[in-house]
Amino acid sequence: MGALDVRLAKIDEPKFDDVIGLELEEDQKDNLPSNLYSIAESTLSPLFHPRAILLDGKVVGFVMYQFGAVGAFDEGECTIWRFMIDRAMQNRGVGQAAMAIVIEEIKSHGLCDLIDIYYSPKNTVAQRVYSRFGFVETGHRDDGDIIAELKL
Repeated sequence: MGALDVRLAKIDEPKFDDVIGLELEEDQKDNLPSNLYSIAESTLSPLFHPRAILLDGKVVGFVMYQFGAVGAFDEGECTIWRFMIDRAMQNRGVGQAAMAIVIEEIKSHGLCDLIDIYYSPKNTVAQRVYSRFGFVETGHRDDGDIIAELKL
């Protein structure tokens, strides 16, 4: 089995419907807002970076990261707010390949030395994926989500 052809792409008009049509498993739906909501949220600040995750040129996932709080640059830190793979493509290594590419894209900006990500304590799949990349749990947000950090 060869390497997966996974890439990130800006969400343009041809990819928009595909990104908002991505679905999570029923028991995962409470873990993230909809992709449509996230894309709308990304218009609030140029610091948001929404991306389609492509496998062999086909949209199979969505990620959105941001340098700082809405409208305010946070020197040295980047937050991955959204990371999802369509339910039909889960458990095939796409998430692993995509996360590696996301981390490299964040590094390429040269704007941070720390990436943080949040997830529900119930989301053990996310915890396993993120820990494989060196994310370390550092606490909890007010809403109960786990905070995990990766030092670059």
